[in-house]
Amino acid sequence: MDERRKNFFTVDRRFRARLGRLLPADVLAWAKPRFVEMGDLAANFFDPRAALADRFSPTLRTHDRHGNRIDRVEYHPAYLEMARRAYEFGLVSMRYDSELARRFGYLPYVVIFGLGYVLSQAEAGLYCPICMTDGAARVLVKFADPALRDKWLPRLTSRDFDALAQGAMFLTEKQGGSDVGANTTKAVADGDRWRLYGDKWFCSNVDADVILALARPEGAPPGTRGLGLFLVPRTLDDGRRNAYCIHRLKDKLGVRSMATGEVTFEGAEAYVIGDVGRGFTYMTEMINLSRLYNAVASIGSMRRSVYEAVAHAKEREAFGRRIIEFPLLRRVLADLIAEHEAAMALVFETIRQLDLVDSGAGSEDAAVQHRLLLPLSKYYTARLAVWAASQAMEILGGNGYIEEFVTPRLLRDAQVLPIWEGTTNILVLDARRAMIKEEAHLGLIEATRRRLEALHHSDLQDLRGPVEAHLTKLLDDLIPFLDGQTEALFAGQAITDRLIRVTQASLLLDEAQQNPDEIPVARYFVQKHMTGMLDSKAADSIIRAESESLDGEVGD
Repeated sequence: MDERRKNFFTVDRRFRARLGRLLPADVLAWAKPRFVEMGDLAANFFDPRAALADRFSPTLRTHDRHGNRIDRVEYHPAYLEMARRAYEFGLVSMRYDSELARRFGYLPYVVIFGLGYVLSQAEAGLYCPICMTDGAARVLVKFADPALRDKWLPRLTSRDFDALAQGAMFLTEKQGGSDVGANTTKAVADGDRWRLYGDKWFCSNVDADVILALARPEGAPPGTRGLGLFLVPRTLDDGRRNAYCIHRLKDKLGVRSMATGEVTFEGAEAYVIGDVGRGFTYMTEMINLSRLYNAVASIGSMRRSVYEAVAHAKEREAFGRRIIEFPLLRRVLADLIAEHEAAMALVFETIRQLDLVDSGAGSEDAAVQHRLLLPLSKYYTARLAVWAASQAMEILGGNGYIEEFVTPRLLRDAQVLPIWEGTTNILVLDARRAMIKEEAHLGLIEATRRRLEALHHSDLQDLRGPVEAHLTKLLDDLIPFLDGQTEALFAGQAITDRLIRVTQASLLLDEAQQNPDEIPVARYFVQKHMTGMLDSKAADSIIRAESESLDGEVGD
C-alpha cells in the first residue's frame, strides 16, 4: 500500500470551520473525535482498499456446483472490509441510535452527511449502499405500518455487520428511465402479501437484503399515481431465496466496487408500504434523500480533486520553479478551491434546512426552501465534480491519466453523479415545478436578500452591489421561464444556474462576515461570476490558505 496520507479531516480547514458554525457546541464536542477518526480511516484505510475494490470488481455466481440457482455476488475482500468498517462506524445507525437521541434530542444530519463527505473522498462505490440503507430505513419510519417497520428497521440500522440488512431501491426499467410512470412491473395481491412480476434494469446494491420497489397493482391507473411501493426481502422467513433472479452485473465506467445488476421478479414475495395508491409519493422520500447523498458525494469528490491538485502543484517543479508559482495554474487552483467552497456552502445549506424540517425547529418556509435547494444542489454539484476531477487530472499531467494515481478513478466515479437520481434536465424541471407549485424560489430569494442586507463588514461592501444587480436581473428572467415561454425554457438551465450562483454568493458573503478569513473566497467567487474582474490577490490568499492547511500549519 502507498505511504501514509495525512488525515483528510484535519487538513480541511474550511470544512472544520463550517462544522463549527453549523453544529451546537455539545454535538460538535461529541462529533469532532469521530470526524478525526473518519479522516484517518478515509485516507489510510478506505482509500487503498477502494483502489483494490475498483480494480477487482464484484462478480455474479448464478449457480452452485449442483446447478441450483443461487445468484450470489462475490466481492473482493477489500470491499467487504470497507463495508464492515463503514457500517460498524455508524454511518447509518447513528441517526437511529436511541442513546444519542436522548442525549442530544436530535442528531443533526450535518454530522451524518459530514462524515459521508469525508468518506466519499476515498470511496464512492460503497457510499451508494450506505445511502440506500439509510433511505430504506427513513421510508419505513415515515410510512410503513408498525409490524413491517419493527421487523426490518432494527436490521437496517444495526451496527453489527453480520446482523445488518442492507437496503436498495429498484426503480429504473428499460422502457421507463426518468419516465417512472411508464414502469410495467406488476403487483398481484396474495393474501396478506403481494407477488411482483417484471424487470428492473438498473439495480444498484443488487444483492441487498431489503429492496424497495415500485410496481403497479392489477387494475391500477397508468402513470406514477397507479404505482405502489413494496418491500421485497432477499431471503424469506423460512430461509429460501425470494423469487427473483439477477441476470448479470453491469460493466460500469465507474463506481465499480459496488454491484449493479439487472433483475427479474418472478412472483417475488413483497409487502406493501402504506397506502398502495401512494407508492410514488413514498418513493420520492427515498429519492430525495438519495439526491442529497449524491450532492455530498459530489463535494467529497471535488474536495479530493482539490487535495490532489494542490498537493501536486506544491511539489512538482518545471522550468526551474514549482508549478504552483505559475499564474495560469494559480488561476486553475483558485477556481477549483472557490467552486468547491461554494458547492459545499450550497449543499450544507440544503442539509441545514433538512435538519430544521426533521427536528421540528423550522417553519414551513424551511420545508419549501429545502424542496427547491435539493434538486439545485444535486444537479449543480454533480456536474462540478466531473469538471473538478478533469482539472485535477490535467494538473497532474501524464501521471494523472495513469490508473496508479487516484485521478482516473475520481473522474470515472464522478461521471455517474449527473445521471443517478435524475439527470440535469430532469432536475431543472423539478426545480421549476417547485417554483411554480410552491413558489419555493420566493423564500430562497428572500433569504438571499436578508443575507445581503445584513452585510456590514467594510471589506465586503463592494461585493454586495454586483450580487444584488444579478438578483434583480434574475427575477426578471424567471418570469418567462416559469410561464413556459419557449425561448426561456430553452435557456432554462442557464437561468437555474444563475439562481444557484446568486444563492451561493450570498452564502459565501454571509460566511465571510462571520469569519473574515473567508473573505478572499467570497471575493473571488463573486468577481468570477458577477463582475468579470478577477483579483489575483484574492486568488493568492485562497491558494496560500489551502497550501498551509495541507501542510498542517493551520490550527483549529
